[in-house]
Amino acid sequence: MAYRVLIVDDDHLMARSLSRCLESEGFLGFVVHSGEDAMRVLKREEFDLVLLDLSMPGLDGFQTLEGIKADYPDLQVVILTASQDIHDAIWAMKHGADDYLIKSSDMEEAVQLVAKKALKTASLAKENALLKRQTQERINQYCLVTESSSMRLVYQLIEKIAQKEHSTVLIIGESGTGKEVVARTIHNLSPNPEKAFIDISCSSLPDSLVESELFGFEKGAFTDAKSAKQGLLELADGGTLFLDEIATLNLSVQAKLLRFLEQRTFRRIGSTIDRQVDIRIIAATNRDLAKKVSRGEFREDLFYRLNVFPITIPPLRERKEDIMPLANFFIQRFNQKLHLNIQGFNQQAAQLLVNYTYPGNIRELKNIIERAMIIEDSELITPSSLHFPKGEMFFAEPILTDDTSAYLQPAEADQPTQQPEKFLTLAEMEKAHILKALKQAGGNKEQAAKLLGIGRSTLFRKLAGLEGDLP
Repeated sequence: MAYRVLIVDDDHLMARSLSRCLESEGFLGFVVHSGEDAMRVLKREEFDLVLLDLSMPGLDGFQTLEGIKADYPDLQVVILTASQDIHDAIWAMKHGADDYLIKSSDMEEAVQLVAKKALKTASLAKENALLKRQTQERINQYCLVTESSSMRLVYQLIEKIAQKEHSTVLIIGESGTGKEVVARTIHNLSPNPEKAFIDISCSSLPDSLVESELFGFEKGAFTDAKSAKQGLLELADGGTLFLDEIATLNLSVQAKLLRFLEQRTFRRIGSTIDRQVDIRIIAATNRDLAKKVSRGEFREDLFYRLNVFPITIPPLRERKEDIMPLANFFIQRFNQKLHLNIQGFNQQAAQLLVNYTYPGNIRELKNIIERAMIIEDSELITPSSLHFPKGEMFFAEPILTDDTSAYLQPAEADQPTQQPEKFLTLAEMEKAHILKALKQAGGNKEQAAKLLGIGRSTLFRKLAGLEGDLP
């Protein structure tokens, strides 16, 4: 498809000449004679390049340049100027112009060269923008949902690491922060996403089996070795092997893993043949490996081999701005999986979610949302459907709404000020809120359900355990 070039020049003869020069090289030239016309045309049509004269009546080239770059920052603009206006051209370059041309009686070749250069730059910029957009779409596809600056930095690191096929990665983070999701994303953004991604939890197998699972074995290598078996290193050839909970490996297996990382070869148990595979190793841990090294529980040389590209995932309590985007993401996922139609959260439920500390991180949030969606009868999740496994709510900041202020149990007047404020359990909070709604509704259960934002059947079910406390 031919490139479209907008020529902006009040000199009709010069504009037509420029258009002919460009069309002789296969470009499509469009001519306007004022800055005002240029801005109007750009609003309704797309162009790849603008040739802009600086000296025009009305909206001059300087003002037009500022307008173009403000509204279309990626659009290439080449300035046209007379020889005595070279300083103006330099000013224009500093303020966003991509190149300049000095007007002359014979400028056909120069116009063509500058246009080709500018359009090549524009083409590369579009390709880069497309690649970034595709990368972000692929990242979103693998559930990396965030609004926090700390996680955006993690994602930028993921993009860079993913292209380094053989680089070893160490993912560090608490349980439930999404270490496996990060590992899978690195694999899926790599040059070979169609190859195998194999994961193993190193803590899920006894020491006697970890080695045979990783490296495989030959027939007769031990009593139960009835036939030869490939290990995970071989099965992951060409792709990625994800070693979760790497800190639990015993020292013997650590030594063999180190040998593989250094030489890229290994031997099956019971074999003397060195085998070679082409894989990326991604390890993950929720432990402090440096401390385990100092205690002699983890090999220092293996630690440094694994720690080539460390990625630290912050816990959910340190990135509260991610809680609601993640919660809404899980609603979409479970609506599809469970054939539900939950639309979101009411204000009180959202505030409870944001202020909970999530010792289980994203995994815990996911479980809380799934449970709430199953028991909720209305379209919006309410506090009564939220269950926090720890049994107590610790608020990071005061609850400001009238409805939820009653949930807080004030400290006694004579209580020492240094003691932490005591909070009601979630069950007590729910009970207090239901009783408050019933009182306000004069005992009318249907009206109380409306006040609570839940269905009647949900209220009746919850009232079953409160019969002795009803007004």
